Amino acid sequence: MVYLSLVRQRYAIVILLIFGVFPFVTASTKPPNIILILADDLGYSDLGSYGSEISTPHLDDLAFSGLRFANYHTAASCAPTRAMLMTGHDSHTVGVPNIPEAIPDSQSGEPNYQGVLSTDFETIANMLKRQNYRNYFSGKWHLGMDWGGGMRGEKGYNMRNNSEGIDFTKPIQNTAIVNGFNEYFGIAASLDMPPYVFIRNDRVTEQPTSSLKEEDKGGRQGPAVPGWRHKHVMPTLTNEVISFIQRNEQSPFFVYMPLNAPHTPHAPGDAFIGKSKLDIYGDFMVEVDHHIGRVMDELDRLKLSDNTLVIVTSDNGPETNMYPRRSKFGHDSSSHFLGAKRDNWEGGHRVPFIARWPGVIAPGSTCDTPFCLVDLMATFSELLSVELPTDQGVDSVSILPLMLGKGDDNRKAHAIIHHSSSGRFAIRNGDWKLLLHAGSGGNGYGGGQRSSRYNGTIEQRSFDTANRQLYNMRTDPDETTNLIEIRPDVVSELTALAGEYVRQGRSTPGPHLKPDLQNWPQIDWFSPHAIPAASGNTSDENKATGKPKTQ
Repeated sequence: MVYLSLVRQRYAIVILLIFGVFPFVTASTKPPNIILILADDLGYSDLGSYGSEISTPHLDDLAFSGLRFANYHTAASCAPTRAMLMTGHDSHTVGVPNIPEAIPDSQSGEPNYQGVLSTDFETIANMLKRQNYRNYFSGKWHLGMDWGGGMRGEKGYNMRNNSEGIDFTKPIQNTAIVNGFNEYFGIAASLDMPPYVFIRNDRVTEQPTSSLKEEDKGGRQGPAVPGWRHKHVMPTLTNEVISFIQRNEQSPFFVYMPLNAPHTPHAPGDAFIGKSKLDIYGDFMVEVDHHIGRVMDELDRLKLSDNTLVIVTSDNGPETNMYPRRSKFGHDSSSHFLGAKRDNWEGGHRVPFIARWPGVIAPGSTCDTPFCLVDLMATFSELLSVELPTDQGVDSVSILPLMLGKGDDNRKAHAIIHHSSSGRFAIRNGDWKLLLHAGSGGNGYGGGQRSSRYNGTIEQRSFDTANRQLYNMRTDPDETTNLIEIRPDVVSELTALAGEYVRQGRSTPGPHLKPDLQNWPQIDWFSPHAIPAASGNTSDENKATGKPKTQ
């Protein structure tokens, strides 16, 4: 009976694929389980399937049995990526334009800079919950929390106060359970940020009455539960995911698993020390691969793999400690791309993206169409035939056709906005990428510095001290030649398009959302008076919806 059921399911899927029938999931087909795994600071070339020397057999098996995207982009730092992924909105719209701890004091608490994910917006989890999914979050939140008595003051969320003033006996506000998840287990932020506690739903699992042991130093000092060890975090998160899957194998489920690795502090378990034959970072990557393999093995054991869409990606490019690693070991986490985490150069936000769904996504396929993490909201809504309200998911474009090998016109019709860690903008449209600032926008921002991919140093290059940079990403993916003076027409058109997105508060057709443009120095390139307003809203044929001449 199980075999016949699987045959019928696969037959229905084949019919849908052959005839292009949408909605994709109907009353006669079982909604797929969805597992979204978000590694932390994993670079473009940290997986074997993307050219790494590090052994990642489980991730490579996922890649070669599914689809590898070669031109996928995130925000250039942690929290904005997570906010955009969850909501389908630009991170400025939903209150998390930067990691909460790095929001400038002059902007903290202001509109768009609250440092806590706003509950005014639909999340992927909320949408799936209404479709009768059981939603589980296991991992790193890092979207701001209101802790009892601390961490949230008049100027917004701030973890730089070293956890002082928190009453750990009180419930925590703004965890994942108020954003559509049925259950939440995890850590508040990165493993270099206190407090060092596990959280279940809205309470810590144990009171932090201790502090870090010497072997777990590598981050800010602060409260920790007795016996806390960084190396125990990833196995614990994985155990929780496996337990949830076992308890919910009969229901459609959504598992969001944002890992703490390979972000610093690098803390591989004892069994993985030396396994990479590289360094401790490589060992940590081997462990990441191992635990993802554990989840995949459990899907196989429960015979859930065939009806589970698995996505694995990263929140941004690799940390700058990749430069000495490249010099010493020859391992280049950002491949040939320029820059690292925090930068608007490609190395800051171009990362792996793997999607596997047996019988639906063609095995061994690849795709080079640029797209962004913000697109997952629209993708899941199309997958489940859910129509989003016109004011939700406004920067999200479905990539379901790309996953199914049906073309990319949908994604190509919209530009992609990039954000550096300083909140500076870049825009990608077709072959062209315009950085609306000097330098990287992140590491070394303001000094016109470029990170050398050859010797691990920071070099001065005069040609990127201009206040804007224009690159042809088809002919110059390494961003070596600034065309700002050669193609002023492209600069003008892309600046106008980015300005239109800012003005409208969205990058897809729909009603004008009237974003708050006050106290926003990062858009100093934007002049409401210099850029003509579009007639009507973005549902009209205007710069925000049509393809600029630069295509």
